[in-house]
Amino acid sequence: MSFTVDSRGNRSGQYLEQRKPDVRARILRLYILFATIVLIGALITTYFLQSRMKENVIAHDLALARDLVEYLELGPSAVPIQVELEKLVEISGIDGPVTVMLLDDTREILAIDQRDVTINSSFDWSNWQRLVTRTASFDRSGSFFTNDPDGQEWLHSYATFPSSENKLIVQRPTADAFSTSRLFIGGILVAVIIYLLGGIFSWAVLTNQVIRPLEQLERYSERIRWRGRLSSTERRQIDKLKVHEDQLGNLASSLAAMQQETEQRLVQLATLLETGRVVASSLDSTAVFDNIFNQVQTLFGVTRCAVVVLDQRAEVFRIRASRGLSENYTKQLRIAPSEPNSPSMRALRNETPIQVADTNTDLAFVNLQYRAQKEGFRSVLAIPLATQFSPPAVLLLYKSDPYRYSYSEIELASSFGHHASIALENAALFAKTDEQLQEQTRRLEAIVESLSDGLILEGPSGKVLYCNQRALTLLRLPRSQAQAKTSTELIHLLLADQSDPEWVDEKVFDRQFKSRSHALDLALQNGRGKPRDLRIHFFDVNDEQGELLGRGQVWQDITKDKEIDRMKSALLSTVSHELRTPLATIKGFATTLLADDVKWDEAAQREFLEAISLETDRLTRLVQNLLDMSRIEARVLTIQCERYSLNELISQVVRGFGSAIDNPISDSELRDLPPVWMDVSRISTVIRNLIENAAKYAGPDMPIEIATWNDNGSVLMSVRDYGPGIPSDLQQKVFDRFYRVENGLTRRVGGTGLGLAICKGFIDAHGGTIWVRDANPGAAFIFSLPIDHNCNEG
Repeated sequence: MSFTVDSRGNRSGQYLEQRKPDVRARILRLYILFATIVLIGALITTYFLQSRMKENVIAHDLALARDLVEYLELGPSAVPIQVELEKLVEISGIDGPVTVMLLDDTREILAIDQRDVTINSSFDWSNWQRLVTRTASFDRSGSFFTNDPDGQEWLHSYATFPSSENKLIVQRPTADAFSTSRLFIGGILVAVIIYLLGGIFSWAVLTNQVIRPLEQLERYSERIRWRGRLSSTERRQIDKLKVHEDQLGNLASSLAAMQQETEQRLVQLATLLETGRVVASSLDSTAVFDNIFNQVQTLFGVTRCAVVVLDQRAEVFRIRASRGLSENYTKQLRIAPSEPNSPSMRALRNETPIQVADTNTDLAFVNLQYRAQKEGFRSVLAIPLATQFSPPAVLLLYKSDPYRYSYSEIELASSFGHHASIALENAALFAKTDEQLQEQTRRLEAIVESLSDGLILEGPSGKVLYCNQRALTLLRLPRSQAQAKTSTELIHLLLADQSDPEWVDEKVFDRQFKSRSHALDLALQNGRGKPRDLRIHFFDVNDEQGELLGRGQVWQDITKDKEIDRMKSALLSTVSHELRTPLATIKGFATTLLADDVKWDEAAQREFLEAISLETDRLTRLVQNLLDMSRIEARVLTIQCERYSLNELISQVVRGFGSAIDNPISDSELRDLPPVWMDVSRISTVIRNLIENAAKYAGPDMPIEIATWNDNGSVLMSVRDYGPGIPSDLQQKVFDRFYRVENGLTRRVGGTGLGLAICKGFIDAHGGTIWVRDANPGAAFIFSLPIDHNCNEG
């Protein structure tokens, strides 16, 4: 049997009877085969029996003829041969029609005796008699067959007298001679026919009484297999078959029991499937436990059930969820893991279900009887739950009366226990996964929040989903307000100081939607009015299939990069300018000295060589400054410190200038100072650079004042000029490499913009500080060196 399937793939409940081998036809074929074998055997047997009996009859008649010949040969000659022949035929006891003839050697009949045979005297019969006598004369087998004129077959047996050529012929109709064998063969054939008819009758009875009920049971079993149930009519028919007190009745009873068990199994299967669906569709272990308790109470008829789980903090088992148990029992139940007689602990230790059929008679439950009596249950089934990520647990089923669960019931209860363990594992894994996810989210947020670049993430509609702290700092907005706006609004806020909104729309928004992934550089002003360079990267966020999930923006502050670019340009411009002048001077004087058409006196040559030496020193200082600046930038500057007097070092540097500068240097404010740790060559470079810087900007003949003093554990030195001074907003930038204050004097005074940057690098390496302040007029550059700081150890 099978189900039909419609055009939409739905399976209908209509049965289709399939062609199967018919038991009746099989039995009939076997019977026909057996009957054919019997019939063939009967025919072969009949043939051989008939031949044998025929041979016996012929042998009997032949023996009779010989006996008659022997009697006649030995009998008295005084008795007439006819009389003697009749007497011998009479005493021979031959039954049925028989004719005995005595022939002489000329085939003439000497005597004839006919018993129950009528011989006609017609010509045909006479001819037949002559045919018989002639055949007997020539035949050598002792017997032969002929047909009389009436068409009747005769058996002729003859014997020859030893003393003469006379012959004695015994002849009988074959119908009489072989009547016994024919009756016997006929009886055999009748018996075979009766056997065949009896077989057919038995087959019909067997079909009606056995095969047809078996076919019914087969159909019912197929319907149970496919439908899982029987109709009321089919059940009544099975009940009729159950009354048979034989194997057929037992089979019907088994089929009815199988049908009931199948229905029960289907209910159990549907229950397990529903429980599995709840387990698979819910992460709420409480809801799953409620469903399991409902199903367990329905299938097993239990009044109470619970799940006990190990409390890892208290190291005892407590009830996690229950149904039907009292509140006191639920709250007070504590099971120690080492308790030897607890069914729950025994189930966990043995990893197999443990049942207590009767709590009052089970010796292992003696210590727990008071608990059972107080709660009112008499039997307990403990199902261990297989857990790996969650704590050990047990499913408990309680019954109010003694009860012993069957193997199938324990197996079914174990299936519910498996679902309960899945619920616990799902809850544990979800909690663990959620914890890991939160940890990963916190890490990711920490990484994103610590980025030095601003990050904006928006949905497909443009609503902002996330802003990191750097973006909020650039916007000067709190997170709540930023995430309440769209990315377009945030861009407008970021570029609020742009005077041309149409330029913003054209450069930012139109370009953003034309090219999804691109970058744009913008020049902004920070809160203090300082310029800021910003690069905005626009990009799309897609899933694995390329579907758009949202868009993002990275706001990268490239002010330092732009500044480095400007510094590189300034370096090239400054270095090329600073190199060009001394090189031109050196080249000019060297060319002049090498000229062949002019002879220079010794004083002129010395003057030219001094100029070349001076410009060479200038180039050397420039290269040295570049090398010192590169070491400072690479943080590979090494200093060798020793204790030395700062005042003495100042005097040496001032004397070293000689007439190199025109400005008078005043060192009258040098106070008594203790020696400090310093790299003498580096600090002398600092002092020289400060004095040269003051000389450049003070103007010719303007004094340069040097002062030193001791203050709060440090020695300080100040170099003051009477030049134009430095604006307060640029006093920090003058220590940046390649930076020069833009004014008319700057353009007239050469320089690379590295002197003050090198001073700051050297002073920082000594643990000191350098700064500038307004002197009104002019500016004062001051640096400090700690007295007790050993820079060799720093």
